[in-house]
Amino acid sequence: MTLRENVVEEIEARTGARGFSQFLDAAAERHLALLKAQEIVDDHVAQHGDLTEEELAEAQAAWRGE
Repeated sequence: MTLRENVVEEIEARTGARGFSQFLDAAAERHLALLKAQEIVDDHVAQHGDLTEEELAEAQAAWRGE
């Protein structure tokens, strides 16, 4: 895996060298969750059309854990 030096430096500045792998693991997990969420939205839109304002509000509340 290759990362830009400035990205590595910023991660290490925030986590220390020992927290680097954990940071990348958590970042990858969050990114995968976002990709899966986008797939759900895309599937819904393909089947039912654009999301309504009510559906968007419900999704936003669920995302925040409300």
